[in-house]
Amino acid sequence: MAVLSSRDPKTDPELEAVYAEIAASRGWISNAMQSLAHAPEGLRRFAHFGDYVRYHTAINERIRELVIVTIGHAVKYAATHHAGLAIQAGIPKDAVDEILAGRVPASLPEDERLTVRYVLEFGSPASVSDETFALMNKHFSERAITDITLLAAYYLAYGTMIKGMRVQLETKDKLDIEMRWQKDKAAT
Repeated sequence: MAVLSSRDPKTDPELEAVYAEIAASRGWISNAMQSLAHAPEGLRRFAHFGDYVRYHTAINERIRELVIVTIGHAVKYAATHHAGLAIQAGIPKDAVDEILAGRVPASLPEDERLTVRYVLEFGSPASVSDETFALMNKHFSERAITDITLLAAYYLAYGTMIKGMRVQLETKDKLDIEMRWQKDKAAT
């Protein structure tokens, strides 16, 4: 059960405007976003950062979903939302299952295996090894490494917030809205 009360955007013009911005960039308002409704300006800024890392980076859809499903592998909410999106992006289900178990899938191409390895290390107490950074520099531009890092950092914060606020998973029909939105967004 969520730890904070829900808010009706119709009772707060600022929140209503923020929800409209989020819906325009994502197609809907997730329970995770709604859990931040008591701080509309904070929600706006968090959502803007999320919009950048989801839709305006130098990385492709497969790498993006690999980063998200990897950093969120231990958060049921994130794993449920993004496992399907990763598969929709073309990542084989068996590879997604391995990532959700905290492993680097051997079946993925080298750059994708390296992405999973980097993100698993990024989220660990020891952080990223020199060897992994050196390999990342061979496979990705500095811009792409920065975008991968920003994306992982955003979803690490998001996952921590989701767990702390005890955000409830949406129903399947709501998750289907997200799947369709992402599919349409990828097609444009």
